[in-house]
Amino acid sequence: MYYQCVKLRQIIIAVYLSISLDGVADSSGPYLASGIKIGEVDQTSAIVWVRLTHEKRAHFDKLPILTKGLKRNEKDAESMPEGVARGMAGEVRVGYVATNEKRAFAWTDWTQVLAENDFTHQFKLADLKSGASYSCIVQVRGVGSDKLSSTTNGSFKTAPKKTQPVPIRFIVTTCQSVRSIDSGAQGHVAYKTMLELDPHFFVHTGDILYYDKAPLCKNIKQARAKWNLIFAYEHNMNFHRQVSSYFMKDDHDTLKNDCWPGQTYGDLTFDQGLKIFREQVPMGKKTYRTIRWGKHVQIWLTEHRDFRTSNRVEDGPEKTILGMEQKAWLMRTMKQSDATHKFLIVPGPIVGPDKRGKNDNHSNKGFSNEGQQLRNFLAKQKNTYVICGDRHWQYCSKDPQTGVLEMGCGPVNDQHMFGGAPKADKTYHRFFGKKGGFLAVTVVDGKAKAEWMSADVKGNTGKPEIRYTELLGSR
Repeated sequence: MYYQCVKLRQIIIAVYLSISLDGVADSSGPYLASGIKIGEVDQTSAIVWVRLTHEKRAHFDKLPILTKGLKRNEKDAESMPEGVARGMAGEVRVGYVATNEKRAFAWTDWTQVLAENDFTHQFKLADLKSGASYSCIVQVRGVGSDKLSSTTNGSFKTAPKKTQPVPIRFIVTTCQSVRSIDSGAQGHVAYKTMLELDPHFFVHTGDILYYDKAPLCKNIKQARAKWNLIFAYEHNMNFHRQVSSYFMKDDHDTLKNDCWPGQTYGDLTFDQGLKIFREQVPMGKKTYRTIRWGKHVQIWLTEHRDFRTSNRVEDGPEKTILGMEQKAWLMRTMKQSDATHKFLIVPGPIVGPDKRGKNDNHSNKGFSNEGQQLRNFLAKQKNTYVICGDRHWQYCSKDPQTGVLEMGCGPVNDQHMFGGAPKADKTYHRFFGKKGGFLAVTVVDGKAKAEWMSADVKGNTGKPEIRYTELLGSR
């Protein structure tokens, strides 16, 4: 019945869009070549991100790598071409309604986008119903025009109240790039696969793109151009207009590999990287946050770049990745939570083990003091698990000292295996695979399981291969 209601709402929206454009379409733009993103959803609010463009579709022909990617170990030092999806001045508004409600769409005011924000705008939708499915419409017109030039529809789910024992499924992935696209102008096929699972929400743990991997981004214009492109791919765009998402950042989508405050990459500064990230994804006041999804699920998303100490500083009690304020917040809110299952989602590993030569995360020697502090704390929290991004392989490991369970979701596909991986370690690994895809977590009747999946579907089943399943709650 639920899916019938959703389908009916989609038909109604399609009819509405065709009527609203009939005879009044403005073919001069602006358009939505970079798609929309819906994120930061909680029980009563959501953010809809939009960007207006000159063209209906990105210029994927600007550079061969934009649709062909790179072969393993192939070198390509070309710079990111500007103008792959040029921004354009215009006005935009969002209409939204709960899928099962027989009422008119509520509308935001028409808002003009600004060049200083790369022609983006983020609409905060408030006073929403908890545990509900919502449909939305984004309408675009030229400045001062009364004719629509572009429109698209989307959907998302709001979080249930903390007392509701409802089933929840969410998906986590990490590390995607232009150089590892696997389906040309359609982008990353994982997004098509993930959408078929109809998740309640999605988390990207960072390295959403790579400034320091071909094509290179060493100034603000090039950095913005790569953001404009990465969500213009068909699969990527289609997914993010239909799923509630939470975006986290790591080193490569802040500045460069293993970066910290005060550094530069070409003409791009660390502070500019922070600004661009918040500009290009839906984001609230803080980049670290916790969200409750019903009685059985609560997630924590931590920030690992903004407050960190230089990697070069000698390790000790003062050396930190989280910063004192964020760490105190994390420990306080976790202790206060009565959720059945608690998931700490982090950009980089806390347990590991990592590959040789790394010194940038809590599983490395360079941050061993804070890493041990976190593992000791997490071990005392009931049914608490770490979900880790950044690493280019999928794994499930259990710290032999504290028993903390860490689940590495792996990169968006098998093509993103560049950079190497460690060998399986029986003292840690319950599962170890040198492949990419995503992690799906499902909680039903208070029982949780994690499934490591491939990006591609298996045979003619239409479903992804499940590489490993871990039943949670037995630690």
